[in-house]
Amino acid sequence: MEKENLFEKNKTNILNIQTHGSITVAQIDYSTPVIDNIISLHEAFEKKLIIVKELEKGEQVNTIELENISDSYIFILDGDILKGAKQNRVVNTSVLVAPKSKIMLPVSCVEEGRWSYKSSRFEPSNEVAHRSIRYEKANYISMSKKMNRSDFTANQSSIWGKVENISNDLEFHSETMNHSDLFENFTDEFDDIIKKFELQTNANGLLIFIGDDMVACDIFNNNKIYTDYFKKIIKTSAIDTKIKNRNEKLISLDNEKIIEHLNSVFDKFNASKKDVSSTPGVSEGVETRLNVNDITFYGLSHKLRSVHQSILTSNPKK
Repeated sequence: MEKENLFEKNKTNILNIQTHGSITVAQIDYSTPVIDNIISLHEAFEKKLIIVKELEKGEQVNTIELENISDSYIFILDGDILKGAKQNRVVNTSVLVAPKSKIMLPVSCVEEGRWSYKSSRFEPSNEVAHRSIRYEKANYISMSKKMNRSDFTANQSSIWGKVENISNDLEFHSETMNHSDLFENFTDEFDDIIKKFELQTNANGLLIFIGDDMVACDIFNNNKIYTDYFKKIIKTSAIDTKIKNRNEKLISLDNEKIIEHLNSVFDKFNASKKDVSSTPGVSEGVETRLNVNDITFYGLSHKLRSVHQSILTSNPKK
């Protein structure tokens, strides 16, 4: 079973712990066989190996067309934001796109106030949606899978609600309710925070803490994919330093406390394996999903090799 290769404590090694303000980042090495011919969405765009556009017929908010014209697998993270076309979208679930293939990519809108072309195709962004948006999507899809629904549709109104809540928390207004406008508005501050965290050479994953609350964990197949997402994940975590009362919560987390947190949350997954749902991914691989109280677990595996693992929690205490 694919779930047997996920969230294993004996495969996890904490390499580095860094703290700035209320954010603590613990970078980890998770032992898993590497998929050699895999590139990130960002690399695929840079090398012009991918075409992403609105559906030619019957345009839809929650589905767009993606074509992989390369000989490599392309990894896309749930939370990747695609800009342009008729409105900005966030990818609903992590996807491993097969070489030389075309798929219908499940997405949600993160720009409620626009439905008109800015460009003929989608373009990459330097942002990953805030973890509260990722949690909302993952939690909803996980519940849908438990009811044997085959699609990857999220609750669009809830996504718009999360985008609005984050903007309100930061006292920021976007004319089109565009989640990406928030990142642009605070570019200098977020860039300063990103500079405080140094990429660990051998890492392929990280744990994010806000104060002493573990709010997110992302583990990738290899260091190269992880490197492509490292700064983007730090940037979205920087949002929490702007939310009222969060930036005053200074907690020192040492290696022992990090291990305690990690073991505790991994144990929750392994104690509830009977409730796990395993279903085919959007393109390649098998998805594993589990909701436990306010935690949602996700795994994407391909031929028993972990492609992406994530743990997302509801908002920590303010």
